[in-house]
Amino acid sequence: MTGTTATAPRAAGADDARGLASRAGAEEGLGRWDAAARLYSLAFRASVMDRDLGSAVDALRGQARVRRQQHRLEEAEELAYLSFVLAEGNGFPQAAARALNVRGIIRYEQSDWAGAAALYGRALEMALDLGDDELAGLACQNAGVIAHLRGDLFEARTRYLESIGSFVRSGNSAHAMMAYNNLGVASIYQGEWMEAEVYFSRGIEIGERLSQSPVLARLYSNRAHPLIEIGETARARRSLDRAEEAARAVGDRGTLGEVEKFRAMLARSEGRLRDADEGLERARQMSDASSTAFERAELLRESGHLREAQGRAAEARAAYREAAGLYAEVGARRQLRLVELRVAALVEQGEQYEDAGREEPGTRPG
Repeated sequence: MTGTTATAPRAAGADDARGLASRAGAEEGLGRWDAAARLYSLAFRASVMDRDLGSAVDALRGQARVRRQQHRLEEAEELAYLSFVLAEGNGFPQAAARALNVRGIIRYEQSDWAGAAALYGRALEMALDLGDDELAGLACQNAGVIAHLRGDLFEARTRYLESIGSFVRSGNSAHAMMAYNNLGVASIYQGEWMEAEVYFSRGIEIGERLSQSPVLARLYSNRAHPLIEIGETARARRSLDRAEEAARAVGDRGTLGEVEKFRAMLARSEGRLRDADEGLERARQMSDASSTAFERAELLRESGHLREAQGRAAEARAAYREAAGLYAEVGARRQLRLVELRVAALVEQGEQYEDAGREEPGTRPG
C-alpha cells in the first residue's frame, strides 16, 4: 500500500452519487429546498468517494441553485464558482457553461445586472459552440430578463421566443414554461393584456402537466394582473387563490407577497381602497431582506397608485420617488420613466390647484 486506502466499489442504487443527484433534482423541481440541499450535499460527497468528478461539479451546481432559492446568495455564488473552476479545469465544458449561467442568475439576484449579462453572454457563446439547446435556451431567457428590465422590450421578447424554440428542440417543457411566464410579463409592460393572459395560461397548462409548483405559483399570480386590467375579476380571484395554494405548498414567501400585492391591485380597481391598503400592508410584511431592489420598487409603485386613488398626492409622489431611486439603482429604465411621469403629472396637478386657489373670489365656476 502507498498510503491510500482501498474501498469497495459502490453499488449502483439509492446511495450512488447519480442516484442521489436525481432525487435532489426531483425535490428541487417541487420546491423542497431543504431536502434538495441535503441530497445534493450527499451526492457531492458520494461523487468524491467514487472519484466521479463530472457528478461532483453537477452536484455543486445543484447546491448553488438551491442556495439561491433559499436566498443564501454568498454560499450560492461560492458553490457555483467552484463548480465552474472544477469543470473548466478538468475538461467538462458543458458543465462549465452551465455553471456560468447559474453564476449569472446569482449576480442578477444581487442586482448586479451588468455582471449577470456578461456571464449570460459567455454561457450562450459556449452553449452555441457545444450545440447545447437547453443551455442556449436558458442563457437566452436570462439575457431577455436583463433586456426587459432595462426597458428594451423588443430585445427581451426576441430572446424569450428564441429560448422557447431552444427548449422545444431540447424537449425541456419545464424551462419553456418559465419562458412563457417571462413573455407574459413583457406583454404586460407593453399593455398587451390579452396576449399576456394567453402566454401565462400556456405556461400554466405545461406546469399543471408537470406539477411544477414553484413556477406554477408565479404563473397563477402573474396571470391575475392582465385579468384585472381587462375586468375579469372573478377569474383573477381564482388565479390568485391557486397561486396562494401552490406557493404555500412550497413555502414560497416571495410569491405569497406578490399575491397580496395583486389582491390589493384588484381591490383598488374595484374601489375597495381600505381592502387595498390592508393587502399592501400584508405584502410589505412579507417583503424582507431577501427581496430584490426591483421587487421593492414594484411594491412602492403600487403603493403610489393606491395613494393617488385615495387622493393623497403628496404620499403618492413620495412612494413614486422612492421607487424611482430603486429602479435607477438597478438600471430599470422603463419602469423609472413610468414613475417619473407619474410624479411629473402629480406635480403639475398640484400647481394647477395652487393657481386655482389664488384666483379672485367669484371667478371660479360654481
